Amino acid sequence: METNDDITVENCRKLLRRAAWRIQYKSRIKQIREHQMLFEEQASEIGFEAEIISKIFVESLLNTIPWEKCRYILEKTIIYGMTEKEVAKQLNITQQGVNKWKKKGLDLLRETIQNLEIQ
Repeated sequence: METNDDITVENCRKLLRRAAWRIQYKSRIKQIREHQMLFEEQASEIGFEAEIISKIFVESLLNTIPWEKCRYILEKTIIYGMTEKEVAKQLNITQQGVNKWKKKGLDLLRETIQNLEIQ
């Protein structure tokens, strides 16, 4: 038969376990948030550098295309997301003409990238 002292001791143990669990849980959540903040900060720094490098690489690739019209079409349709129809209107050519220049430019870029990989 349990006495009042045994019941009180068991209740204290339960309360202590709950309190310890809560402290541990709060500590774990705080640690996760701190890691997330640190990761986001590092990712933004890495992301900025990677973005600059990507832009420089894309710009240098576009400069390998000998035709100005083709560079313009690729820049507007791929980088800025304009439709072929909008670019055609700007250049006063047909949408099919824009599509042909775009395919020609992409084929040339594909060859250039393959040549870079081989070297």
